[in-house]
Amino acid sequence: MGGGGNFHNGLEIKGEGFGDFKKLNLINLIACIPIFIYCATRLWPKLKVNTFLKTMIYSLKSKQIFGYDVTRMALTIDFLEKNIGNLDLKKFCLIGDGYGRFGSILKAIYTACYVIYINFGRTLVFDYYYTSKVFPKSNHQLVRTQSKFSDDFAYVEAERYREYKIKADVFINIASMQEMNMKTINDYFALVNSQALPTYFYCANRISKNLPDGSIINFNDYPWSGMKILIDELCPWHQKFSTIKPPFVRRFDGPLQHRLVITQK
Repeated sequence: MGGGGNFHNGLEIKGEGFGDFKKLNLINLIACIPIFIYCATRLWPKLKVNTFLKTMIYSLKSKQIFGYDVTRMALTIDFLEKNIGNLDLKKFCLIGDGYGRFGSILKAIYTACYVIYINFGRTLVFDYYYTSKVFPKSNHQLVRTQSKFSDDFAYVEAERYREYKIKADVFINIASMQEMNMKTINDYFALVNSQALPTYFYCANRISKNLPDGSIINFNDYPWSGMKILIDELCPWHQKFSTIKPPFVRRFDGPLQHRLVITQK
């Protein structure tokens, strides 16, 4: 997958390997016509009007193309609203957002929600950079003590999240648990299950994936025990993706399942 680049306070921000980022410029607008056609005919009609408009504004503020990756985040948010209810005032913990897309679009639509990002330190920079571009007046806190959790956006290094008591109403993981070993997956499930009240967890990952070390990570082997399954199906918008090169629409390397569960207390 490609990376994105931009400048902020003299620093150039570039990323590789955790999402497709295309800067909003004339060249990319022309190059992405096949992607726009796919999204406009297959995906955008599924979005609520307000979600589409807010996501469009987000893409303009963050200066990135409103392409497939941005679209699938918006579709996920509509899915959660349909199955959970109003997302305002809820606390979200996003495990591995990448460019802060999910958190930013979520906050653009549900202005009273609260977002916690957990990501590896270097990748967390991208969550902060692009979120702060869209919400420059919001409170952004890099969490180093328990008191640093803010009212808007909190940023937690994955290497240190166990040091804090993280509280959330909804946990989200999209296409990154499939990159983790089972110990790490078990640790994040333990975090979800540690909440004092029933908590939602939305998980969208490959059904099966071979890691570089030869181990196989299976979605159904995640520690789902004790969680009530609300929705469990192949993710409708996450089986194919659009590209700028022929044949323009491709399948992912394997089917991706999404599951919405709630912990039982």
